[in-house]
Amino acid sequence: MTPPHRQAGFVALQALGTGRLVGVLTRWHRRLALPAGVAVLLWGLSGVMHPIMSALSPQPQRPAPAATLPAGFVPVQPALTGPVRELKLMMFAGRPAWQWLTGDGRLRHWADARTGREIVDADRVEAERLARAFAGDASGPVARITPVSTFGGDYPAMNKILPVWRVEFARDDGLTAFVDTGEARLSTLTDDRKRVLMGAFVLLHSWAWASEPVKLTGIAVLLGCGLLTMAGGLVLWLVRQRAATLKPGQPRLRRWHRGLGTAVGVAGMLLVGSGLIHLYFSRAQAPAQPAPLLTAIPALAVVPDGAQRLSAVRFGEHSGWLVAAAQPGASGGGEHQHHHAADADALPRYWNGQAETDLAQQHALALAERAGAPAGQAATVSLVTQFGGEYGFFQKRLPVYRVDYAVPGKPAYYVEPATGAFSARIDDRDRLEGYVFAYLHKWHWLDGLGKTPRDVILAGFAAANVAAAALGLTLWWRRHRAR
Repeated sequence: MTPPHRQAGFVALQALGTGRLVGVLTRWHRRLALPAGVAVLLWGLSGVMHPIMSALSPQPQRPAPAATLPAGFVPVQPALTGPVRELKLMMFAGRPAWQWLTGDGRLRHWADARTGREIVDADRVEAERLARAFAGDASGPVARITPVSTFGGDYPAMNKILPVWRVEFARDDGLTAFVDTGEARLSTLTDDRKRVLMGAFVLLHSWAWASEPVKLTGIAVLLGCGLLTMAGGLVLWLVRQRAATLKPGQPRLRRWHRGLGTAVGVAGMLLVGSGLIHLYFSRAQAPAQPAPLLTAIPALAVVPDGAQRLSAVRFGEHSGWLVAAAQPGASGGGEHQHHHAADADALPRYWNGQAETDLAQQHALALAERAGAPAGQAATVSLVTQFGGEYGFFQKRLPVYRVDYAVPGKPAYYVEPATGAFSARIDDRDRLEGYVFAYLHKWHWLDGLGKTPRDVILAGFAAANVAAAALGLTLWWRRHRAR
């Protein structure tokens, strides 16, 4: 049995150690309060803004499916004056028409496929038709239609697709659609409200205005202080709770700060920690490389059955036509679709001019190798027709081939067959970082509840952390002013 004096000495030493630990934690919690509070306010408020911005943004409509080309039709080839980047046969204003992208990648031209004669101003007309379909505005006046061949202004590089048309409706809300007539898709739909919210989000949350060193250092320092302060506050509460030194009669503001901080601190640490991981371990994808020039038009004697669009492809010694058919249930261009489909047994059809030909695997491998994939390595090819999983809506391009390589890191190359453009390269490191970001930062583990409930819960925890930080900054300011 331990003598009473030794037991008392042990208790005294334990109390002394606890007191020192509490003192150290309290001092650092207060010293880091200002930068930590700024970090939580800055990213917490802008984080709450993101689901609000998503909910308030104009929602794209799903346009009617494109008409199919007449089967058995014999087209008259257009008179091209030089190499082009893309050449397609599709329906325009109820008739088959050629569309091609000039070698400089800036302008698209059209020609009647029955006569071979160019259709003046057809691309502008098609841009307005697409913009009205995606905006759900069939008859409202249009203020301006402008070609866009470079990123900048209200069409930043995150939109990835060029060239596009900027179609601005003459409406009080400033509704504007950016459409790609080549693939008949919407790049982005915006209005005055979304422009303001997105500008504030970019300014506060992603620091796109800062140079890379400033952004990495500034965000890391502020978020690091926030993470240390949250962790220190929780440890301080646990130590004092175990030592029974929490005083119920403390000022109300301190009790509110402590109670709110302990209730939502773990969620705050998840958000801040995953944000830091994303900052340092996410890799920016290389910009899409322009498609190789088409120096000659593949032969096309007759149009196959069920084709909505034919796209000319040439790689190595091979040439032919990629057949785009209607995709049941495919996305109509919405910016936040999260469904995923990748089916190795449903690769698109190719047409050699008069019969089907098996070019899908070879074309996919050629495009992936052009994007830097290891030549001659075994690979599997599948078709992705909807966004989701590791290939999200922010990638913009669909449908794409996914070419998987059985080499270290298991890289997957995503390439767009219709344009020849490289979209993304994703390996195990990217998948791990994406998983952490999706589940710890965006809380996709709540997806079973639906997008809106998930966003409300996430925004609620972020807002609660903001409130705790505001209370902490108020306490810090009172103490600083008193001293």
